[in-house]
Amino acid sequence: MAALITYGAMAALIMSGRMELAVAGTAVVAVRSGSASLGALVMTTNSLHEESLYVRDMERFLTEAGNRSIPSGGLPLPEPTKVITLERVSFSYPGRETPALAELSLTIPMGSVVALVGENGSGKSTLVKLLAGLHLPDSGRLAWDGVDVAEADREQIFDRVSLLTQDFERWPVTARANIEIGRPDAADGDLTAAARYSGADLIAETLPKGFDTLLARVFRGASELSGGQWQKFGLARAHYRDARMIVVDEPTSALDPGAEIAAFDRIRGLADERRAVVLVTHRMSGVRYADLIYVLHEGRLVEQGDHESLLAAGGRYASMFHMQAEQYGHGAGAGTGVPHQGGSAPKPT
Repeated sequence: MAALITYGAMAALIMSGRMELAVAGTAVVAVRSGSASLGALVMTTNSLHEESLYVRDMERFLTEAGNRSIPSGGLPLPEPTKVITLERVSFSYPGRETPALAELSLTIPMGSVVALVGENGSGKSTLVKLLAGLHLPDSGRLAWDGVDVAEADREQIFDRVSLLTQDFERWPVTARANIEIGRPDAADGDLTAAARYSGADLIAETLPKGFDTLLARVFRGASELSGGQWQKFGLARAHYRDARMIVVDEPTSALDPGAEIAAFDRIRGLADERRAVVLVTHRMSGVRYADLIYVLHEGRLVEQGDHESLLAAGGRYASMFHMQAEQYGHGAGAGTGVPHQGGSAPKPT
């Protein structure tokens, strides 16, 4: 509208002889240039205002993260650790009224395989984040041999926890570095033992330069691995890290049935007198051999025990187990508890 009024006034001045045509042409160019500059200024101001809102959110998030994080330089953790305990732990995400975890109490003894079972949204992932030290409980107590994580040394917590998830990082470096990156500061880490334990050593034998082969197609002469092969390297990385608690989340999503059975055997074999394995999976065939099974529902612990006792109870775990077993046509005898022919799980060397 302003431009239309301006051009109308200029036309009137030209028609009345008060403005020469050359001056009018110069004025038109000046008006257009000024309008473009003014428009760019308005857009830049709007963009700057929007970005300032993001910066304000970032500052608020950083402040909130600092309030919720484990402090640096806290109490040392006991060595060796014997048990990790949760006592009436509750946790809610900011902006949500319903708690992700409510009054949760359980124990994770060293030397055991503990399985977390439940539907999507039951609180398994949130519990894993608390165990890994990524969040602190809103209330209750999470402790390593009596040392509350809210008062513990953050670096020691992170050093003693290892995560093996279905979407672990696939680094575009050598096969050797993909395993050793689990503990890059280890001077005496046994790469051979870790690779042999997971089966990654057999994969490395097929690579052009063995463990020195680059694992990324973007490099000349490099190789790429399949999803199942990458998961074996992920398991080797977890073994090499030598953490006190290994959290395993859906570790066999890319494996065939035979490889899946072998992978669960190896994962269970990671548990020893100084190490516990926390297994999160929807594949009940792997859960049944856990020492302890905790069943979560809507953030609460509703059942606990081993496979046989939970089946006998006929509750939520039994329902989920039989529902999955029926997909294979074995619903009637799925709970026999007879171990598979693979025998006992191997122990790490």
